[in-house]
Parts: sequence; structure tokens; C-alpha cells
Amino acid sequence: MIKKYKILLVMFIMAMVLFSSGITYSIFTSSSDLNVDQDIASFIFEAEKQDHLELNLTDLRPGVSKEYNFSIANNKSNNVSDVTIEYKIIVETFHFMPLNIELYKVENDKENLIMKCDESYSRNASNHLVCNSDIQTMNYSEKMINDYKLKVTFESAYNNEMYADLVDFIDLKINSWQKMKD
Repeated sequence: MIKKYKILLVMFIMAMVLFSSGITYSIFTSSSDLNVDQDIASFIFEAEKQDHLELNLTDLRPGVSKEYNFSIANNKSNNVSDVTIEYKIIVETFHFMPLNIELYKVENDKENLIMKCDESYSRNASNHLVCNSDIQTMNYSEKMINDYKLKVTFESAYNNEMYADLVDFIDLKINSWQKMKD
């Protein structure tokens, strides 16, 4: 009887060692002849040489308005993107300060309001107000530069000491992707 328990114990220990070692063995072989043109489409996307801008608002006082100009291009130097690009601009802020945040697209010296970032947008898990612009498209067949202006206004009506210690920021992000066929 004791011999039977010893055999079971040895088998149990061997099974535990085998299953707990985590070692797997596999063999995979593949072969193929590929004669593919490897001209891969690539993005050339530039928003002032980055994909986001961080704007500090600590020096913004009641009655002050600031404008931030930036551009988004589908080219860099003489290289143009090989694909049609779609993108959207994301404005992220705490929005604790009573600010008016407006995004304009500038075309032919004319400013067109494309987004007003206010509490009608939702907040993320970090309590940041996240405002998304509509999707914009840049065709691959020509060099394009889209100019934008972000206007941030701290209305003078809020000249009250309760707003004195509030700190805020604006983070502009550009999300882009290759446009798929319709």
C-alpha cells in the first residue's frame, strides 16, 4: 500500500513539474517565392514638426484673448504623402477656467469656425474635456497645407478672485490615418 502511495506521489510531482515548467516545443517551417513590388505607401504628415502642441495658459488673465496659429501639411521638403490622409484635431483641456475656445480654419484670409470647445463635449477618465473636430481630408496627388487658428478668450466678466488660482492647459493633438476606399 505504501509503495502505491509512493508511485502516485512521484507521478504527481512529475506531472506538476511538467505542467508548471511552461516549456512548449513547436516546429514551424514555411517557404514561398515572393516577387512583389515593395513600394509601400507611407505617411508624410507634419503639424509644425509634431503631432501635438501643448499650450500653457498660466499667463492668461480676464479680458485677454490669445491666438495660436498652426498648420497641417501632407508634405515635407519635396516629398508628398503617397496616400490620401484623413485627420481630425483634438483639443484637450481641464476647462476649469471659464474660457472660450474656438478653432478656425483659415482659407484665403478668411476664418471659418469649425469647432467651439465647450461643455457640450464629453470628459475622459482624467476629467479632461475632449473636443474633436470634423474629419478633414488631404489628397495625395498635390501638396497641401491647411492653416488653423486656435483662439482662447478669458472674458473680462470673470474678473473675480475666485478664478485667481485656477490653472488650465490646452493640448492640441492631430490624429491621422490613411483614407480607405469609399
